[in-house]
Amino acid sequence: MPSATAILPDELSRQLSIYRLGSRLREHPSPKLRDLPAAIERSIDRQELEKLWLEVKKEYKSSPTSAAKYAKPKQWLLLNTLRAAELGLQETKGLRILDIGCGPAYFLRVARTLDHSAEGVDAPTSYLTDVERRVYSRLIDILQMGRYVTPLLIERFAPLPYAEGSYDLITAFWICFNRHRQADEWGRPEWEFFVEDARRKLRPGGRLFLDLNENPERYGPLRFYDSATLEFLRSAGQVDEGRITISRE
Repeated sequence: MPSATAILPDELSRQLSIYRLGSRLREHPSPKLRDLPAAIERSIDRQELEKLWLEVKKEYKSSPTSAAKYAKPKQWLLLNTLRAAELGLQETKGLRILDIGCGPAYFLRVARTLDHSAEGVDAPTSYLTDVERRVYSRLIDILQMGRYVTPLLIERFAPLPYAEGSYDLITAFWICFNRHRQADEWGRPEWEFFVEDARRKLRPGGRLFLDLNENPERYGPLRFYDSATLEFLRSAGQVDEGRITISRE
């Protein structure tokens, strides 16, 4: 087991992230948003959360970037509340939302607490690591999101299994379904298919929001995509580095 000093930089990084996220949220003009993470924490089963943390604490210490990190909710509730704020979810109610790659369902819980009809999908358990399976399933239950999460594998050139015009908002944060950092990571043809299919699943005026993981070793200064993919994404919507917003007119 690593010594305490060996994991100190990671724990300091986590605490710094909590401080920065909390500072950003405290500056938000909406009291409803500012109070939301604490309200959710008060509503969940703290005993079950503590049991989960004790079960995965060893994994977190040996691999702080693994899914074990999600067993401490404060950082993730703050982050997902800020994601909701960026999407303006506090300004309306009743949006039908699909979150692709929902993981432990923090964003779903935030969106549903803001009175939206949010559901999520993630890869079937056979595609997850052992710690992902344990953490995601337990947190989905702790956050009371079990009825809203469905297993779904996103594959290249395979349409999403939803009717046209089903959603007001489709989100995907820290995307890995594009075979991130794999030899066959998606290029422009795959992204064109996915974006056009997802756009058809939106209602008129709906939005697709993508938050890509970077891969500078592959893409160099572009970091998130090759030049052909960037050209397509710019033609489809607004691109801010790895964050892409695409609307259905």
